[in-house]
Amino acid sequence: MIDIIHSMIETAERYGLRILFIDATDVTLMARMEILPAVYIQIYRNIAKEKLNMALIIGNDRVYGVDSEGGIYHEHPAEDPIRHLPLMEKMELEEFVVRCLNILKNKSIL
Repeated sequence: MIDIIHSMIETAERYGLRILFIDATDVTLMARMEILPAVYIQIYRNIAKEKLNMALIIGNDRVYGVDSEGGIYHEHPAEDPIRHLPLMEKMELEEFVVRCLNILKNKSIL
């Protein structure tokens, strides 16, 4: 669990994001990284279930996301966040953050 926390702290510093909270146990992690007020990245990790959910949230809506269960990744594209598109490779947190920032720039939010 310490690896993703370390990665989250480094990524937040690198891109000027603010970590709003981290709630971690031996098995789970729940965290939020603020981009703007009411715009944040939510991260959920469960080691026992091999689960990782990363979501870009605007207000109360997920506008983009990447999920993994059992090591199999899929994407919820910004054009239609309800859809599931398979991903062939694992997505690291920093790559997800960069994609989120680009989505926000394309939406003229950043």
